[in-house]
Amino acid sequence: QTWRLEREKLFMSELDQFKNNFVSLFSHDLKTPIAKIQAICDRLLAAQPEPVVKEGLFSLRKESQELHRYIQSILQISRLESSQFKIQREATDINALVDNVVEQLNPLITGKHQILTKELEPMFSIEIDGALIQEVILNLIENASKYTPENGEIRIRTQEVDDKVILSVQDNGPGVSKEDQDRIFEKFFRGQAHQAQTKGTGLGLFLVKYFVELHGGQVFLESQSGKGTRVGFMLPLKGLSGEGSYA
Repeated sequence: QTWRLEREKLFMSELDQFKNNFVSLFSHDLKTPIAKIQAICDRLLAAQPEPVVKEGLFSLRKESQELHRYIQSILQISRLESSQFKIQREATDINALVDNVVEQLNPLITGKHQILTKELEPMFSIEIDGALIQEVILNLIENASKYTPENGEIRIRTQEVDDKVILSVQDNGPGVSKEDQDRIFEKFFRGQAHQAQTKGTGLGLFLVKYFVELHGGQVFLESQSGKGTRVGFMLPLKGLSGEGSYA
């Protein structure tokens, strides 16, 4: 019986590794054609095509970008489920990460004629994994833009309170119901209202929570249906406990 349990454990481990390798390879193979589609769209749009063609190219560019984000989320999950996952900490400016993300999402925000305000308090660099926290900020601002109507408002704020750095994203979108708030950070969870309004994998906020907690921080969400949402995270200024690894 012990031998059978050991064999079953080994088989499940190999199967899990095979799954992760397949997902990773499959996702990587999809990234190249998507990048080519986006490059062709950009080149054709630069040629100032007719309105009908321009509208189609914009739509194709938007959908390919959405697919790219799905693939990125899948790859992130594959990394988390690998045998070892470690964060790479280095001195990082949170405000610079916000600026990078806003520049990246500018086409999405301006395309919906949204007003974005940044209230970034000057602060020293902190020891974090910049790539992971930038992914967190990207998910939060992208969500705010997705669920905020045209001509809506988004406010990004950073501040230093006691021994913590706090980043929040406020929007005036439809908000999140009380029932959904309890599960909003769960893997693959999407609220009923959000399913009808926009597409998504339900992985974005799961990754936000995971990456923030990996840094010893906390996420928060304050929302009322019809009155917008304030979501963000708190990170400790002092050294983090442990090695920041996932096994």
